[in-house]
Amino acid sequence: MIPIIKKTPEDAQEDEYTPATKPKSDIKNTESEFLNLLRTATKKDLDVLSRLLMPHIARHELTQPRIWGDPGRVHLDQCNISINDLLINTRSGHVTIKQDCFFGHRCMLLTGTHDYMSKGMERLKAVPSSGRDIIVERGVWMGSGVMVLGPAVIGQDAVIAAGSLVIGDVPPSTLVAGRPAKPIKSFE
Repeated sequence: MIPIIKKTPEDAQEDEYTPATKPKSDIKNTESEFLNLLRTATKKDLDVLSRLLMPHIARHELTQPRIWGDPGRVHLDQCNISINDLLINTRSGHVTIKQDCFFGHRCMLLTGTHDYMSKGMERLKAVPSSGRDIIVERGVWMGSGVMVLGPAVIGQDAVIAAGSLVIGDVPPSTLVAGRPAKPIKSFE
């Protein structure tokens, strides 16, 4: 159990938990009493609190998509199922996910690329801003750990086996698997 230390932020010693940019008087006026109490906690108390919160934070993280790039290039308006902890890279294109698609954990939809012919820091900067869109049509199922490199259209009701690497389009109603993914069977 975390002991409650009855100190105010003014009584607490200056440490790394107090933002250097805000005077203590502003902290007291703008933050909750709980946050003020946390500022007085010892490192041992914070360690105990982190162990208590970690399962809840982990569960939350497993249900949140992560977007690298412009979020305005992600189109989920037709998406109606949780997309778990999907990583979406929009650096070089748009990503569209339609209805009834579902994803295992740690899937990636990556539009970004670099010019491999460039060298050094130029390679880092040589990134196209468009042309590598990914479209995931209705009813697609991606197993855990699937990586899709754009440009790609994943056809309606396609199934991509866990751990597969998709380079290019996947026909509708087709099971693909492997690195790179190849058609295994069609089930229309």
